[in-house]
Amino acid sequence: MSDQIERLIARLDLETAAADEFVGSAGPGGRGYRERLYGGLVASQAYVAAARTADVGPIHSLHLYFLRPGESERPIRYEVDRIKQGRNFQVREVRAFQGEKRIFQMLASFTANVPGVEHQDPMPEVPAPEALPNRDRVRDKPGWEEQPIDCRTDDPTGERSDPNYWIWMRPMQPLPDDPVLHTAALVFASDRAFLSTPALPHKDAGEFTGASLDHTIWFHDVVDFNEWHLHAMHSPAARHERGLALGSIYRRNGRRVASSAQEGALRFNSMGNGLERSLNRP
Repeated sequence: MSDQIERLIARLDLETAAADEFVGSAGPGGRGYRERLYGGLVASQAYVAAARTADVGPIHSLHLYFLRPGESERPIRYEVDRIKQGRNFQVREVRAFQGEKRIFQMLASFTANVPGVEHQDPMPEVPAPEALPNRDRVRDKPGWEEQPIDCRTDDPTGERSDPNYWIWMRPMQPLPDDPVLHTAALVFASDRAFLSTPALPHKDAGEFTGASLDHTIWFHDVVDFNEWHLHAMHSPAARHERGLALGSIYRRNGRRVASSAQEGALRFNSMGNGLERSLNRP
């Protein structure tokens, strides 16, 4: 198993500090823009904390807020509140702290998947991942060798000007057979390139800096993240220094696994390339 995957698994194996209280850490692969704590890591660890307290069935939705920038070198304490303990649904609130400051909050809902009617939008037609380069390597992203997720796209440097972007994503090496771990790794990867999408039409606005504000994932199926998954993203609106992006996550066979949404702060100045800072995000 590669060092990247071992580190990711270690980051997602939270320490139990007390009843419904867990502790996680970051380190290599868990850093984002300007050495801040990567939001996808906090979201995935919070999901793991919630999943350890639920037994009704798999996750079906996550709704989370990034309240303050986290520090990548400090431990994160996750407190879980068992809001609802129903027969068919269980809901958990997770609060993340560094010291006394709350940096993150999430509601997670779990349910038993029962048979029902089905429909979905078709998966976009894009090149196969084997024909595409690793996005981080092409961009010469600092520490790209430490990234646990292999992200591939036909536009790694963000040359498009329309607010649409997509990436194939998969762990660098196969994960162990653990449904919670596979879902957590998908949550971790779902924050990649999301906020860059609403910035694409605004390259002439100047140098871009941004931060995730909130993030939602609805799960439609059980996750096997050892397969390639396509995250197709579209930004329908940006206004008042905020940009919204919507996402659709598909297995390679075209089955939709999840839907996603994120709003982030979009700020520009007149210095440098408008996407330079964005592309230094995870």
